[in-house]
Parts: sequence; structure tokens; C-alpha cells
Amino acid sequence: MGPGEWFDRLDGSGHAGVGPQVGGVPLRKDVTIEVGEPVTSGDWTEVPITWKATFIEQLFPVMVGKVELAPADAQTTRLTVSGMYEPPLGRLGKQLDDALMHKVAQATVRDLAETIGKTVDVRASSQAAR
Repeated sequence: MGPGEWFDRLDGSGHAGVGPQVGGVPLRKDVTIEVGEPVTSGDWTEVPITWKATFIEQLFPVMVGKVELAPADAQTTRLTVSGMYEPPLGRLGKQLDDALMHKVAQATVRDLAETIGKTVDVRASSQAAR
């Protein structure tokens, strides 16, 4: 299973809905996700990812990040998703980011990590059962 298959919401054109859940209600923003080529060094693998809004792009930052997989022990793999962005709209964007949007971005990355973790776990379990 390749990294492009980790994103269960990713359609064939590279679009997906990303975002956190608030009170159990998903708040999704359509984005274009680019999954780079995995880089493996020793026991760990790093996959670059980038996503950007598909609508009103100027109001949303471009997130540049990576997914890292590394062994925690003989039976456990650690999954880490990290990213960074520059808030759009100058000083106003920075104020909005400080007040609220940074928390939304953190929740979005957390949701992405959980989604990838569940997808990889389910597929690995089904392959082990075969």
C-alpha cells in the first residue's frame, strides 16, 4: 500500500475534504493534496505532503508538511504528521490565526494523522489475516 492510499478521502483527481470535527460535526474544506515520493532512511520513512484550498485560495494558507513512519518497538510503528503554513492576508491573517485558525489547523493535522493511522492499521490487519 502506497502513501496515496493512506488518504481515504482522496479522490482520483487529488482532491479531498480535510478539517476537524466540532461537536461531532465534520467541518471539511476541499483541498488539493499532493503526496510526494517516500524517502526511506534506515527504519523510518518520510512522505512529503502539501495541500491547498480549491476554492477562494487567497483566504486559506498552503500547508506544507510530512508524514513520518518510524518503529517505536518491534511491534509498533510511530506515525507523525507535521506541517507549517503562512497565514494569508498579512497582519489581519496573523491575528485571525492567533485567535482561532491555528487551532483549526492543529485539529486538521490531528484528524489527518488519525485518518492515516486507521487506514494503515485496517489494511495491515486485513493483510495479516490473509
